[in-house]
Amino acid sequence: MLPKQNVILGISLLCLGLLIAPLYDALAKYLSEDIHILEIIWARFFSHFIFLVPLVYFIKGKKLFFNSSSKHQIVRGIFIFLATAFFYGAISEIPLANALSIMLVAPIIVVFMSSYILKEQLNSFKIFCTFFGFFGTLLVIQPGFEEFNFYSLLALLSGFCYAMYLVYTRRVNFSSDPWVSLCYTAIPGAVIMTVCLPFFWQSSPSIDQYLLMGSIGLVVILVHFIFIKAYQNAEASILAPFHYFEIISNMLISVLFFKDIPNIIVCFGILCIVSSGVLITIKQKI
Repeated sequence: MLPKQNVILGISLLCLGLLIAPLYDALAKYLSEDIHILEIIWARFFSHFIFLVPLVYFIKGKKLFFNSSSKHQIVRGIFIFLATAFFYGAISEIPLANALSIMLVAPIIVVFMSSYILKEQLNSFKIFCTFFGFFGTLLVIQPGFEEFNFYSLLALLSGFCYAMYLVYTRRVNFSSDPWVSLCYTAIPGAVIMTVCLPFFWQSSPSIDQYLLMGSIGLVVILVHFIFIKAYQNAEASILAPFHYFEIISNMLISVLFFKDIPNIIVCFGILCIVSSGVLITIKQKI
């Protein structure tokens, strides 16, 4: 069973994770200028695997590592692998803003799938907050959809897979150790990409690039452990609107590092995103 829930702690942890998450996307985008995108996907999952899985298996032992939730853990790991692969494939050909706005249908899917899979209570207030946050996201990103093409479809598939990963994260938290869950986040992707590695490897990275590729895994471990702890403390349908906070963290990076000051429409969009989260938080405390 899950420990006693602390919704405010769950929300705070999720927002912290989403504040850090853009770092590994930024590293992947930077490396993609010189390294094939499939090689970066491999580095993301293999570095996560090699840094964590042997250590956790040694500490926790076979009995804790393989349990009644293992099949759900594998499904969960496949979903995050597909979400990552589809998203990286999408941003290789379409603007990041377009891909991100399409992928962020994920919280909407989480709200409905958490009712079906997790039997969480679904109400009109949760639905309203989720769609209101998505509206704010569109105002911030202001994507231009002149053409919905194959790569746009990849972004949409990424959003669906990411949503299912979040739902299954909540599900396995009922019976699995969080460190074991974190290992399964990497295992399917690391195995699939390593088996396929000889068929797509074509780069000759420098030492610095290898270090950056490895650092992606370290950031991913930190972020996804925070996500797992967040979903231990709050229902998936409650946390769903807060995933739009990632847009705010991206905006903060733009302001701090690139001096890109948002306009009035963007500021209003940020207000909508924050409001959707504040409303659902207040609702939980009443």
